[in-house]
Amino acid sequence: MKLPVDFRLLKERYFGAASRRPWVAEKRLEELAPYLQPETAEIAQRAVANLMAYQDPDYALLYLGRLARYAGPNKTPPAFLSDIAPRLDRRMRYIDPPGAAQAALVESGESEAARGRHVLCLCDLVGLLPPRVADRICKMLSRLGWSDRPIGLHFAARGGLRRRWTRMWTLLRYVRKYSQRAKIENAWVERWLHMIDRVHRIQPSAVIHVVRSADLVEGEGPAYHSSVANWHVIVDRLIKPTCDGSLTVDLAAVLPEVLDAVAAGPETAVLAQRIDSLVRSSPAQQLQMA
Repeated sequence: MKLPVDFRLLKERYFGAASRRPWVAEKRLEELAPYLQPETAEIAQRAVANLMAYQDPDYALLYLGRLARYAGPNKTPPAFLSDIAPRLDRRMRYIDPPGAAQAALVESGESEAARGRHVLCLCDLVGLLPPRVADRICKMLSRLGWSDRPIGLHFAARGGLRRRWTRMWTLLRYVRKYSQRAKIENAWVERWLHMIDRVHRIQPSAVIHVVRSADLVEGEGPAYHSSVANWHVIVDRLIKPTCDGSLTVDLAAVLPEVLDAVAAGPETAVLAQRIDSLVRSSPAQQLQMA
């Protein structure tokens, strides 16, 4: 007897997204690929494989859904989509304990001595908990000044107990999507894409610099959190006010200087002062003040 609906679809309906298999994301990629530039389609294919290994097919579908904002029926994909696609893949595979453990298992190869040491913040470990619980603990850690306390984790793909320890950490990827860290990272990606859309509407020549601002957010532990804070300073003090109309600044001229300044690794307060100085000296702002 033939069922009127594909059995795999019935599994999704009654057992939820967790029952999905890679074919779901692969089929969605096949549907989207004709609307992408060839280079972007190749990037998306690699990203889908990466994200399914990192999390699950649902996570790859989220990636494709974000790309579909810019490409699809009756849409002309922008030239900067080829710059968004690889950065979106990298940012969605942020470094957390299960991700670091997975990387140790994959990248170790055949080396018996291959090991990975990652220095994360205490708040990164707490971030694996559900948001409501993690928020309370993070507030307490903040009061104690322990949020950025570095915690070293050692992962190894070879050797008895070390390998079992590493594999135990990888199992946490199944609950990652319900964690506080996942919520924060998803919010960051959405804000980045939102700023790209806004700048594309008002100053198209500057949009590529907003896309590439994602490169500022990298690393792990204290360095990572510092880079995220700097990125938010750039958005809050420069990009968003310009989009809102409270600043009149040529972002195409100012943003490259700001991004170069961040490369030197300034403190957040120093970066804010640098941005204010550049804004005051920009030709558009001087013209408005006159």
